[in-house]
Amino acid sequence: MKGRRLILLLLICSISSICLGRVYDQEPTVKEIFQHPINQFIINEKLTSEDANSLIFSEKFDQIITKLERVRSRKTSDALFLRTIFYRVHKNSLVDYDKMATMDETLKTGQFGCLTGTALYALILEHFGFNYDIIELTNHVYIQVVVNDRLMVMESTLPDEGLMKLNQELTAKTELDALDPRNIGTLITVGDGSAEEWNLVNGYNKITLTELSGLQYFNESVRLYTDKEYVKAMEMINEAYARYPSNRNEKLMQLVINKILKYDLIKEEVKNKYLTQYVKLVKRNKLSQTK
Repeated sequence: MKGRRLILLLLICSISSICLGRVYDQEPTVKEIFQHPINQFIINEKLTSEDANSLIFSEKFDQIITKLERVRSRKTSDALFLRTIFYRVHKNSLVDYDKMATMDETLKTGQFGCLTGTALYALILEHFGFNYDIIELTNHVYIQVVVNDRLMVMESTLPDEGLMKLNQELTAKTELDALDPRNIGTLITVGDGSAEEWNLVNGYNKITLTELSGLQYFNESVRLYTDKEYVKAMEMINEAYARYPSNRNEKLMQLVINKILKYDLIKEEVKNKYLTQYVKLVKRNKLSQTK
């Protein structure tokens, strides 16, 4: 009798071990996928609607990191490793320039704009512990990184000479008043500019990765607005504003909500929904700024 119980107990333990093994071998959960750093730059609907692409995005980024980690041990200084990061990533991942490219396109096809190129470099620098800043201009973004007590620029749109020392001439072009949205054209997207146009831009901001991801949604909202897809444009700009409650995003929200309210083909309940969302978002931000 005791022998039978022992056999039964061993059988239960074996089954439990197999089940636990399956748990550990399972694919990442949806929550884990969304928490991956790269996925804050993937438009939400693309994370959920395109088969297993959400996992593909994170895997592609992890592959970049894995290859760079192998190189890291062979580099004798951070400066040399930074050069490797810039040129290797540009060669393998930033292939064809498209100012309106989204991060899913960058990872899948190599199409990139200054926004996705900057985001990819920033996430890599974050992973390896570099001290960096993301610089937002009216129509452009790039990175400043400190390495060996020297300030360097990583300009994603210049594949051959985009890693450069920050000299006095370049500093003078950016050390102006803070970015003023009143100087932004009605629908100037982030990417309608390049390193050569820095001297034409009025001011700059240092922004976070989360705020940079908000600019990805801003660009997408502009695209949809131009295509007269106002409801989708409102969804995008709401997300942009939630991540980055900037004057740039608020201005576009105003443009989109005005179109929605005046557009006859949009139902009244939909108009009221987005008007309520707009008021709540802007009002909440105004209140938080006064605290």
